[in-house]
Amino acid sequence: MKRSTAGLLLLTFFILAPLNCRRAGGATKDAVEQEAEDALVAYLRIDTTNPPGNETAGAAFLRDRLVKEGIDARLVGDDPKRQAVYARLSSGHPAGAGQKALVLLSHIDVVPAEAAAWRNPPFEGKREGGYIWGRGALDIKSLTIAELMSVVDLKRRGAKLRRDVIFLAVPDEELGGTHGTRDLLERHPELFTNAGYVLNEGGSNETAVDKVLFWGIEVQQKTPLWLRLTSEATGGHGAAPTASGGAPAKLVRALAAVDAIPTPYRLAPSVAQTLAAAAAARKDGRGKMLRLIREPLDTAMVERDLPPGYRSLLRDTIAITRLSAGTAVNVVPAKAFADVDIRLLPGTPPGDMLAAVTHAAGANATVDVLLAGEPAPDSPPTGEVYDVLARSFRAAAPGSAVAPIVSPGTTDSRFFRARGITAYGIAPFKVNYYDADTVHAANERIRARFFAEGVGLMRTIVRELCEAR
Repeated sequence: MKRSTAGLLLLTFFILAPLNCRRAGGATKDAVEQEAEDALVAYLRIDTTNPPGNETAGAAFLRDRLVKEGIDARLVGDDPKRQAVYARLSSGHPAGAGQKALVLLSHIDVVPAEAAAWRNPPFEGKREGGYIWGRGALDIKSLTIAELMSVVDLKRRGAKLRRDVIFLAVPDEELGGTHGTRDLLERHPELFTNAGYVLNEGGSNETAVDKVLFWGIEVQQKTPLWLRLTSEATGGHGAAPTASGGAPAKLVRALAAVDAIPTPYRLAPSVAQTLAAAAAARKDGRGKMLRLIREPLDTAMVERDLPPGYRSLLRDTIAITRLSAGTAVNVVPAKAFADVDIRLLPGTPPGDMLAAVTHAAGANATVDVLLAGEPAPDSPPTGEVYDVLARSFRAAAPGSAVAPIVSPGTTDSRFFRARGITAYGIAPFKVNYYDADTVHAANERIRARFFAEGVGLMRTIVRELCEAR
C-alpha cells in the first residue's frame, strides 16, 4: 500500500512538474519587459503634477536612461523647471535627404491626484494585484517608457535606420501644451528638421475578456476653448448682501446662462468619415450602431443608445470644471471666478462660441481666454505609417478591427498637424473599461501584463517603420 502510494506520487510529480515549469516560465517576464516595468515604476515615483509642473525632474530621469545607452539626449526648453527631453537617432542621411523623420512624442506632466481618495499612494508606483498603480500609469507615462524602450532597442542592436527617430517627452500638455510642444516648435524649429510623422497618445482600443476587438488610430480631435469667467461686486457681511447678491451670485447667474447655450447634435465631416470607416471595419453590434449615425441625425437614438464618448463627437461640449470664491461663510467676497472647458467639433473656429459665452455672461462676468485652439487638418488614414500601425495592431490581436477615429480630447498632435506634419494617436496597451475610467481619476493603474505586451508592440511598430530593409 505504501509502495503504490509512493509510486503514484512519483508518477504525478513527473507528469505535473513539466507543466508547472512551463507555467512558471510563461509567467516570467523577459529581461526587456522587466527593465521596462522597473523604469515605469521609477518614473511614476517622480511627481510631475501640473500645475505647477516641475517636469524637469522627469525629463532628467528619461535623459539619464538614454545617455546610459550611449544616446545623445539633452534637456531643451527655456524654463529651467519645465524642460523637455530630446534625443535623435540618425539614419546617416544628410538632413532632408532621407525619409521623413519619425517623432515619438509623449508628455511628462500629469494631472493632480487627491491622495486621500486613492487605494495606493499616487506617486509610489506600487505593484499590487497584477497592476502598476500611480498617477500617469495610463496618461501617459506608460507610453513614454514604451517609446523610450523602442529607441533603446534600436541603439542596442545597432540597427541600420532608413529614417531618423526623434524621442521627445514634453511638459505642459495637460494644460494645453503652450509652454511645451508649441514653444519648442516655435522657438526651436531646428529640433524638427525633416520631421514628417508623429506617434503620440490619443488612440483607443476596446476589449472583451482581455481580447482587443477594435483599435482606433486617432487622426483628428476636437478643438479646445478654455475660458475663465470672473465676477466682481462689492463685498461685505453675509447678513447684509447687496442687491446683486455679490460676486458669487453674479457668477452663478453667468454660469447658468453659459450652461444653457444650445449645442445641438450635428455630424461634422471628419467625424462622419471616421465613423463610416469604423462601421465598415466592424462586424459586431457596435458597428451596426455606427452605421445608423448619419444625417439627419436621430436625436432620440443618439440620446438613448450612444455612450457619452460617442455623443461627445456629435456636439460641442461645455463643462464647468473649477469654481473659486470666498474665505468664510459669513463674508460676501468681492471676486469669484470659474473655469469652463469647451471642446468644439473638428473644423469649428472658436470665435462663434466665444461670442456666445460672452453674450451669455453679460454684465454678470467678464470672459478671458485661457486656451483657444485652431482647426487643424486631418492626418490621412492611408500611407506607409498608417498601414504599419494597422497591420501591427491586427497581428497583436488576430481578428480585431482597425479604423481611424476622432478623439473628443485634445493632445499635442494638433500643433504638428497645423504645420503639415502627419500625427497619429495610438494606444498600444490593452485597457479594460473599468481601468480606463481611472484616467484623471483616483486609483489610476495599468495591468502589468498589458504594459509588457504594449512595450513589445511599440518596439515592433518602431522597428517596422524605421529599420532599413
